[in-house]
Amino acid sequence: MKALIRKIARYAITLLLVVIAIVIIFRAWVFYTESPWTRDAKFSADVVAISPDVTGIITDVPVHDNQLVKKGDTLFVVDRPRYQKALDEAQADVEYYQALVSEKRREASRRNQLGTSAMSREAIEQSNNDLQTSEHQLAKSVATRDLAVIDLDRTTIKAPSDGWVTNLNVYQGEFITRGSVAVALVQQHSFYVLAYMEETKLDGVRPGFRAQITPLGSNAVLRGTVDSIAAGVTNSSSTSDSKGMATIDSNLEWVRLAQRVPVRIRLDEQPGNRFPAGTTATVVITGAQDRETKVSPLAQLFNRLREFG
Repeated sequence: MKALIRKIARYAITLLLVVIAIVIIFRAWVFYTESPWTRDAKFSADVVAISPDVTGIITDVPVHDNQLVKKGDTLFVVDRPRYQKALDEAQADVEYYQALVSEKRREASRRNQLGTSAMSREAIEQSNNDLQTSEHQLAKSVATRDLAVIDLDRTTIKAPSDGWVTNLNVYQGEFITRGSVAVALVQQHSFYVLAYMEETKLDGVRPGFRAQITPLGSNAVLRGTVDSIAAGVTNSSSTSDSKGMATIDSNLEWVRLAQRVPVRIRLDEQPGNRFPAGTTATVVITGAQDRETKVSPLAQLFNRLREFG
């Protein structure tokens, strides 16, 4: 009798497990057929390409690669002594022309007061012209001095915002030219997700809809909101000839692949560099409201399959 009860219990447990598995698979199937989703999504962030506005030898690099910096922190310094000397020279020119203008102004004022009774009209006009010329030279020297101030200030390249220094390619003693990209700065509070949704699923995607993001290889679940949908993508089958006419590819495959369209998702909480820009994720658009935060078994299976290629 006991053996029969144990046998029935084993059958009952097995049947219960099968039913539970069927329910889980059915719920996962309903979840992913009713909701627009994609495994082709990437974390992205705003990246600033840092370039110097001056040319010279790098004299100091106080940061290291992948360092978190704050807005205003010094990233590197370019040949500050040279630009300080240029500013000193420009300031000396300004002082010289200031003195020259003062002298020419006194001379012109004196000749204008004496008038034609003491000297010729030509001499008076010449003094006025000399004053005007010296004033123009002073204005030019002041502009040169102001540019030297700007150049000196820009020898110290500072972080424009909080973020991570990435791909640092400059070192002390190197020569760098104006406009050369020296380092990238990944802005700290600018992370978002780009989900590449198939065009057949865009009907269920609207700005303001909620999204569930599962990073690849992680059981973490992030929440976000659909911010916008791309207005267009490149048409790879159309080009222009030398006359400007459109050239259309006449080949049509029997199986047409759905075009993927970028959908920008704003994250509820910034993940920092926990999920670096460029890493992938699975995104599910859940509609106007969130769903359960637990990662579904099917999502976990998709993540595992992607890990193994």
